[in-house]
Amino acid sequence: MFHRDEKALNSVLGAVLQEFHPRTEILAERSRVLDEGGQPDLVVHSPGRERVLIENKYDTTTNANRLEDQCRSRLGKSWSGSKGAVVRVAVAVLSPREELDRISDADLPDALRVGSVGFRWAVWSGTEHDAVRLPVSGWIDGSALDLAACIDRVGAEAGTDAQRVAQLQEDLATAARIIGTPGKYREILKQEPGEQTSRMAMAVLFNAALCQATIASHYETVRSPSQMIADDCVYQPFVLLEWRSILEINYWPIFGVAWELLYAIPDMAAAERMLKWLFDSVTRVADDPDAHSLVGRIFGELIADRKFLATYYTRPAPAAMLAEMAVARLPVGDWGDPNAIGKLRIADLACGTGSLLVTVYRRIAERHNLVGGDARALHLSLIEDVLIGCDVMPAAVHLTAARLSGEQPDIDYTGTKTYVLPFGDIDLDGDSRYCIGSLDLLHRSRQPALFGDGTIAATSTGEDVNVFADVPANSLDLVIMNPPFTRSTGHEGEAIGVPRPIWAGFGQSSEQQKAMQEELKRQIGRIKGLKASHGNAGLATNFIDLAHTKLKDGGVLALIVPATVVSGGAWANTRRLLADGYRDIHICTLAEHGSSGTEGRAFSADTGMAEAVVLATRDASAHMESTARYFMLNDRPESEYEAVELALAMSRSNNNEGFRLGDSRVGWTFDLPFSVAGEGHPSGLRLPTVIRTVRSLQGGRLLLARMRTAFDLPIVRLSSLGVRGPYHMDLDGMTNDAPRGPFDVRKLQNRDDFALSDYPCLWSHDHAAETRIQVLPDSDAEVWPGMEDMALDRWEGYMSAGSQPIAGATRLHINRDFQVNSQALGACLTTEKALGGRAWPSFQPTPTDDDPWQWEQALAVWMNTTLGITARWWVSTRQQRGRAMLSITTIGAIPVLDLRNIERSKVERLATLCRQYLDVELLPANEAYRDESRKQLDEEVLCGILGLPDTILEPLDHFRLQWCSEPSVHGGKGSRPGLTEDAGT
Repeated sequence: MFHRDEKALNSVLGAVLQEFHPRTEILAERSRVLDEGGQPDLVVHSPGRERVLIENKYDTTTNANRLEDQCRSRLGKSWSGSKGAVVRVAVAVLSPREELDRISDADLPDALRVGSVGFRWAVWSGTEHDAVRLPVSGWIDGSALDLAACIDRVGAEAGTDAQRVAQLQEDLATAARIIGTPGKYREILKQEPGEQTSRMAMAVLFNAALCQATIASHYETVRSPSQMIADDCVYQPFVLLEWRSILEINYWPIFGVAWELLYAIPDMAAAERMLKWLFDSVTRVADDPDAHSLVGRIFGELIADRKFLATYYTRPAPAAMLAEMAVARLPVGDWGDPNAIGKLRIADLACGTGSLLVTVYRRIAERHNLVGGDARALHLSLIEDVLIGCDVMPAAVHLTAARLSGEQPDIDYTGTKTYVLPFGDIDLDGDSRYCIGSLDLLHRSRQPALFGDGTIAATSTGEDVNVFADVPANSLDLVIMNPPFTRSTGHEGEAIGVPRPIWAGFGQSSEQQKAMQEELKRQIGRIKGLKASHGNAGLATNFIDLAHTKLKDGGVLALIVPATVVSGGAWANTRRLLADGYRDIHICTLAEHGSSGTEGRAFSADTGMAEAVVLATRDASAHMESTARYFMLNDRPESEYEAVELALAMSRSNNNEGFRLGDSRVGWTFDLPFSVAGEGHPSGLRLPTVIRTVRSLQGGRLLLARMRTAFDLPIVRLSSLGVRGPYHMDLDGMTNDAPRGPFDVRKLQNRDDFALSDYPCLWSHDHAAETRIQVLPDSDAEVWPGMEDMALDRWEGYMSAGSQPIAGATRLHINRDFQVNSQALGACLTTEKALGGRAWPSFQPTPTDDDPWQWEQALAVWMNTTLGITARWWVSTRQQRGRAMLSITTIGAIPVLDLRNIERSKVERLATLCRQYLDVELLPANEAYRDESRKQLDEEVLCGILGLPDTILEPLDHFRLQWCSEPSVHGGKGSRPGLTEDAGT
């Protein structure tokens, strides 16, 4: 057996990597590539991308340690002749010496090409003193082909840091201050005038100048911003002429709106100062491969009306993860066949700043490259035919077109399929009608589109034409979206008092908002069969219907939506549509960690809510999908490379199995029932033991870690034992300025005054007054004049419009809006009968023989044990930190002790125990691990009454600790395990 030295191996490896990336320069064993000296094993340089430094050693423990130090020390070193560019990415590769020594020199290239040799690697990024390693520990395993893909991904992103974003934001803000807000900007950008609109305009101009810098490197007739600075011609007329010459070549979707914005500045002196400032900024970042992503982030933060339009941009890394998961499902038999790829039709019908479409482009291009193709040959097809983007924001569509063009900026094209769709009261060819953006395509194949500046659409050559967004029904192979989340009515923040916030963008009047809402209702009403749309779930469900309409059989649905999709009552329509019309349903969520809040569980920026990734394949065959595969990620990916590796790790994982990056377990996979009713889900959780225990409890078995035996428990849905009370709006609500319910509920200044009320209520939360199972009513329900009979119906119980019995006033009340990290009770008993309100709906048990009061007490005590609280938490939506919410209709899904199937004597003993605990103080639910009163209650219920052995107590104590350690339970509070003095720290 001969030994091949590392330099010889690097030469062969570099040559093979070159084959995978034919337009990439790969230097093997070259000196003088770094100003500080040293000879990297390999350097990979692709035009417009980050240079990647590779150090490769044979796989031994000693070499691994040396390799780590060597790669880290390379970070921050200057590339020779690169005008200050430094090493920001280094890949440490370990090669299998014994395996390679068995392969002859003649056979080695083929062995590497076909992937028969296994390598290990890790990626270092940042600086030597602030380096980030991926994976955190251990190594990624793969072939030379996988290594080539890794290099391609890490080169595609330059590790955007907050300092660079902040600097560019400041540059744009300075430019905006120079020119103020020209009046025409409102018309061009469809935004209210102001500083934000000016900064948006500067971002468009900056992006155009950035594209100009790239175009100039390929066209001798075009001068770059740096050349114009050198020629001292950075003046409004000269820049307009330069951009007009670019428009004559191509790139109208990018430069059309920019030209209009620059032309609209009336003060030439101010325009000159602004342009010089922006051109200087462009020159500083023009060689940065991440520059377009920088602008994309800033666009996401600048888009006006975002609270109303919910235009929260998708973070680049989660976009890459979703794109990888989605593209992996596309039915392309041969990724090396350009014709097969060219036949694909992929759309983001709410494209925003283009993150999803750009990452889809890259995932397709990578697959083509790695089977011997050349992604450049795909560019025209991808940008002109395959990728479709629609949005109502002109500036956002401008950026989408620019970012797609920027993937191969030197290749001409005749047009993109990126469209600004009319929104509001629009005059289209003399026909005035109310348009609702992409949703106008619900029942249309074609919709007139506007150009990026809101005027008549134009081709890339500027010729005025009628342009249509052409998206026929059942035509798309993939719909990938992060759709708007806004609800149809205002409930919070800036939307309070706005009649219909989903239509309030672009300054629509209340009359226009009403007309647009009516148009949406008309469109939704025409949908035949199942539909996802539900007003309380927001606009996202309408976009899901749009996607369903446009997908072909076998097409892929890929979404980022609120995490309530898995269990929220308003999302039941969506789950039913998925269950009936799709297969291979995958749901991916994030576990909130530390004190990151809901942002730690979001894939989008600034949503303030937990989100989920949903993938499914449309299947027209009659079936009902009964299971879904859930992926629980510990953390959100922070780079495109990490995101794709996560997607690949998830694709390789199996049911009830953790998946890893290197040595680090980064999440879990579970195949669980896909419940249309939303009866329990693992979303946002970290610990598999918690999932297994609560799932087994829901099925009637107590299965705890560290126990050899599972014990049967009689468990049933709460709805099986009685009737829930009314929706709070049916007690105190308004419809069209008239009372919907018979009461005007007013909070009592002193709870002791409830005895004087005709209709006492337990309406809202006061955690300080709700630490014992027995609580006092907190409100008085005054009857509206003329509604006395309805008031008595609500008090006594009545039949709903759907002939369902609704409970009246009761003593048992269920915590519907459970802040588990500050509230103690899953259910409570009022001292007297009371109506149940928004936070505490009533529940009336309906036993056949037993005393209803005993059942109320028995349920109250069970629902405040650790198992009762966790079972109630399991079936809730956990969209906000430390909060477990239920809709009024999902209260019945809570798993509770089946009082019908235990001895009457045990029911009586549970009721007696409840009376003993009525005035016992309980800690907030997330502190159950250190709540001695709750532990004692658990022991008395499970062992003393239900007869389970006391051997369960230690495993139950361990389960309490694990559950309280779940981020969605403690919500980052200091009372979580490990942080409090009582926890032993």
